[in-house]
Amino acid sequence: MLEDLLDQMGSADGRGVRVAIVDTGVDGAHPWVGGRLVESHFVEDNGTGLPRVLPGPALDVCGHGTAAAAQVRLLAPMAEIVSVRVLSEDRSGTSEALVAALSWLTTQEVNLVNLSLSTMRLGLAFRIGQAVDALHARNIACVCAQGYHKTGHDYPTSFASTIGVTYEELPAAGLFFRPHSLVEFAASGVDIDAAWLGGATRRVTGSSYAAPLVSALCARLLQLRPSLTPYELKTLLKAYAERRASGWNEPWMAAADSPRG
Repeated sequence: MLEDLLDQMGSADGRGVRVAIVDTGVDGAHPWVGGRLVESHFVEDNGTGLPRVLPGPALDVCGHGTAAAAQVRLLAPMAEIVSVRVLSEDRSGTSEALVAALSWLTTQEVNLVNLSLSTMRLGLAFRIGQAVDALHARNIACVCAQGYHKTGHDYPTSFASTIGVTYEELPAAGLFFRPHSLVEFAASGVDIDAAWLGGATRRVTGSSYAAPLVSALCARLLQLRPSLTPYELKTLLKAYAERRASGWNEPWMAAADSPRG
């Protein structure tokens, strides 16, 4: 049975799974990134309206992407991180840059895409949705964070082809299933320790830090069965959340709540 994979998650650590962090970049030297950054890229807007993805240095212009990468590694310590920088120092970016990054990722050897970003602008939804659907067609799941407002439609978070995540006060390996909601899952994202620039950490709250924990759970499952589809991942995450609600808590889950050095 598919759900038998849940019983094997304790033997997985994300090894062999590549997670793309589409964000502000990733500081590859941060201890919590742990040397698992394997590629760094950025989207260049050359003024032609056709941005392109280029190799770039292993740096973060803000700290936000480094936090996301470290959250992935909290639950999937051996996952490989591919950074694609699309956001600036103030965490702003363009739909053209995001679409360019997502389209480029359809040609790359990645297994998951983490998007700790979203927009409420309906006018941008169509092009972003097309890019997400192209990844879905390649069996690459997109885990997307809901905005801080927690209401209405976020894009691409609200699309059925994505795995939408909001934040609650939960254990690090906790997961809550939200039936009848546009954003189906909630993970830990209230007043948590996150990696930041220069090897530093800070206390943060938000879906940006919850979504990569769900990406990490997906990475553990994909290590066990690389052929899992985005739909199968959603099914397993729902079953995982239901088990957690009934008191399921294995040693690897409890260990995620221990202080990080």
